[in-house]
Amino acid sequence: MTRAAVLAAGVAAGLGAFAVCGLAALGSVPATTVGADSWAGWTGTVDAAAVSDRAAMTPDDAVAVALLARSATAASTVAYSGRAVTWDRTGTTTTEITHLPGRGTIWVVAGEPRSSARFSPEGGSSSFADDGRPLALLRDNYRVLREADLDTTVAGRPAEAVVAVDADGSLDARYWIDAKTGLLLRKELLDPAGLVRNRSGFETLTLAVPPDTAVPATMTDKWTEPLGTSALATARTGGCPCPESLPGGLVLLDARRAPAGSVSTMPVVHQLFSDGVSTVSLFSIEGTLATSDTDGLIARGFTRQQLGDHFAWVRGGTSSSPAVTVVWEFKGEVLTLVNDDAEDPLATAGAVVAAFPPLPDPEDSSLWSRVTRGWHRLTGGGS
Repeated sequence: MTRAAVLAAGVAAGLGAFAVCGLAALGSVPATTVGADSWAGWTGTVDAAAVSDRAAMTPDDAVAVALLARSATAASTVAYSGRAVTWDRTGTTTTEITHLPGRGTIWVVAGEPRSSARFSPEGGSSSFADDGRPLALLRDNYRVLREADLDTTVAGRPAEAVVAVDADGSLDARYWIDAKTGLLLRKELLDPAGLVRNRSGFETLTLAVPPDTAVPATMTDKWTEPLGTSALATARTGGCPCPESLPGGLVLLDARRAPAGSVSTMPVVHQLFSDGVSTVSLFSIEGTLATSDTDGLIARGFTRQQLGDHFAWVRGGTSSSPAVTVVWEFKGEVLTLVNDDAEDPLATAGAVVAAFPPLPDPEDSSLWSRVTRGWHRLTGGGS
């Protein structure tokens, strides 16, 4: 089947109209500029208070654990509406959000018409405040600590700070949780130098929604089929890799399928993985890569690159465009991986491609490619 790669890449781009927490930032969006330093409490430097006494740090802080546990379930009972802002080194995006507990979230990117509003059902929401599942994973991969010195106000609401520290004592993330409701109000991811590389949070927040708020009939969720354990097992027998986890401690959070005719002519499986801090989306669609597919990928800005010992079609992964989309073929399925908030998205993508390696094509198996791969292994990727 042709066009599979273009469809998979297009599905990924189409889903990501906003990513206020990095939970599926799958494409470029119109952005409104907001001052990068406009939020009180962000210094843009290493937070000495959080890392000054690493030797005394306990594996987990009981208060931090309790705050995260509360936040993980807050959106199931709290209705709200507000304006959220996400920033990374490529730009800023503002999104208007309305959350209906038990139903889902309506959201629209600032600057777009209301007719472009999108709906995400409960459990599949794109708003970081609506989905506490990544917070529940933090204790598996990081030390979580209460950091009262960072307490501040976010969108005019008192917020309590929790930080995530990795195994070598580096501060990886900071979270601000609403003191009254437990909603996650702001999240910051840091790079190895301690600088903020991704920030998401509310600019305004109201704990209510307009009384006449309803999900318009035109806002249908195309990912209508949740895939539980048994459904994933059945999908695997049909050829979908449908992994339970990915390299780097990435655990499956959610799996859904869009039926044929909704987002493409073929069914598409979307799986969401996280380690508690960063997230990865993996799309699977039956098919092979034909010339028309690769031509379409090139037209979308993809280039054929070597990731470790394997070749794949890659877009992004540069200092000016850190978000990565990777397309490759695996055993009769075209896989598309999207990652925008990992510390090193290309390394994350390379580990996933290695776990589900493409068959070598004639170019891969040529003498020159073998020499290139050997040099890559010897130099650690240097040229």
